[in-house]
Amino acid sequence: MQKHELANQLRQRQYAYGMVERRIVDSLSDDDIIDSYVTCSCCGEKQIEGARLQSVILAVQDADGFIELCSQQTTVH
Repeated sequence: MQKHELANQLRQRQYAYGMVERRIVDSLSDDDIIDSYVTCSCCGEKQIEGARLQSVILAVQDADGFIELCSQQTTVH
């Protein structure tokens, strides 16, 4: 999957949840929206980054697959 395509699918998820205003979701860059899914909300540490993140993005078919694959590769604090 291409990064821009994944970012758009993640934005759609945020719109559907309705917990964040659409204008805020729209203001996020592709990198920022993807980072929001791989960054620990407690400590701010990125759980996946760099080449590892790129390989995950390329390996997945959709946003659900991305979230699932990331959750398998992260460590819990």
